[in-house]
Amino acid sequence: MSFPITATFIDEITYDIPSSNWSFEQWAQDLDYMKSVGIDTLVFIRAGYANRTVFPSDYFGTQHEDDLLGFILDEAEKRNMKVLVGLYLSNISWNDGDAKTEIELNRHFLNEIWEKYGDRPALGGWYIPQETSYDVFNITEVMGGISYLCKEKSPNLPVFISPFFNALDRKNAFTVERHIDEWNSIFNRCGENIDICAFQDGTVPIGKMRDYYVATKKLCNEHNIGHWVNAETFERDVRQMYFPIPFSVLRQKLELHKEYAEKIITFEFSHFLSPQSIFPSARNLFDLYTNYYK
Repeated sequence: MSFPITATFIDEITYDIPSSNWSFEQWAQDLDYMKSVGIDTLVFIRAGYANRTVFPSDYFGTQHEDDLLGFILDEAEKRNMKVLVGLYLSNISWNDGDAKTEIELNRHFLNEIWEKYGDRPALGGWYIPQETSYDVFNITEVMGGISYLCKEKSPNLPVFISPFFNALDRKNAFTVERHIDEWNSIFNRCGENIDICAFQDGTVPIGKMRDYYVATKKLCNEHNIGHWVNAETFERDVRQMYFPIPFSVLRQKLELHKEYAEKIITFEFSHFLSPQSIFPSARNLFDLYTNYYK
């Protein structure tokens, strides 16, 4: 039996989970832990958010920031890992629907990242951090514009998105058919330069999970988009906070995902599955996960 999760997000610029405040040595140790359970791909969920960046940015005036991006790229190369870099997110409503400004900010951001790190062997692609479950706030214009910039800069590097299902609200949840119609329309308008899509599995009831994912994989195949799954290692419904998921639930989800996932990424190892997580239950989850799958 092999480890099913082979990729993880890195969420260092956090606005919904607490900072771990790790040193570079601790980050290096975490990559060793990731490597030990078969993770070969790292995805910065965002490299810039509001007035923060994960490297010293001249354009955004964050020269005081540590160069975490450069460090992770170097450490990933040592471990034969690839790093996909999440781009810039102005705020959680993407400049309140101002797509033109959001795209222009990402143009400068992408240019600066490419100038600083474009020659790093571990640089393996891009992540668009504007996440949605349906067409809202000019998302098709934003995703289409940013993905075009990525391909213009690096035609051979993949562009990745991780949307969420609108399936939990009992009154307004999309049926599978409505979900597919919505995303077929989105992909028709902005999917040309998107290479990989991984919907977040915590946003669909586990009893309906297979139906949504099987249909989504078929849709991705039709649009020539790789179909990954974002297997979340946290719970969404515990006192409005995020804590590590029970292993029995994670195992159940991973068993389902074997059927339709081309690759499984998790949000996210360092907080919810790492032996050095700030949550003790994450350390226990790592032991259970490791002992079961190794």
